[in-house]
Amino acid sequence: MTLVKILLASSLFCAVSLPCFAADPILDEEDGIKELPNKKLERRGERMQGPITSVGAGAMLFASFDTNSDYQVNALEFAAGRTQAFNAADKDSSKTLSLFELEDWRQAALGSLDAAPGNLAFDKDYDQRVTRAEFDHALGFVFNAGDKDNNGVLAFSEVVNVFEMPRRRAIEKEEDPIERINRQGRRDQQRRTGY
Repeated sequence: MTLVKILLASSLFCAVSLPCFAADPILDEEDGIKELPNKKLERRGERMQGPITSVGAGAMLFASFDTNSDYQVNALEFAAGRTQAFNAADKDSSKTLSLFELEDWRQAALGSLDAAPGNLAFDKDYDQRVTRAEFDHALGFVFNAGDKDNNGVLAFSEVVNVFEMPRRRAIEKEEDPIERINRQGRRDQQRRTGY
């Protein structure tokens, strides 16, 4: 593996974890950067500064399929990479993957058991084994979803997203509930008495 691929895979791995628990992005029309709300920071009245880079599902795996180092994966590279990935996962050479083999492969190839695609994306007939066709279908679905311009080539730039946190104070200081009740009581009294 070339140094560039190692650096790319390392940077993609580091960028995956942060935004995966956030809300849906909002596109900022001014600069084309998506704004990513963060509920946890909003509850504390804080906001994050600067952009966040995240990568789509399977990006690290697809980066390893790039054999000619042109930062994109064409159909031939994808087919060869799928075959190599399946053969690496099929430890007992049975031509099907047990769920244990699939989990071991997902941990190694995707970096985490929580990374997409999950086991259910591979085992469509729920028979607790993954055939080569099921494996190819699951990876093909992720590849096609990442190919935003539908040209049959997955460019690395298509699986990278840049998000910007909203440039506003998340929340104002909350009003004391007792004060709100007292204020409502004063309004009610003013309506009744006219004072």
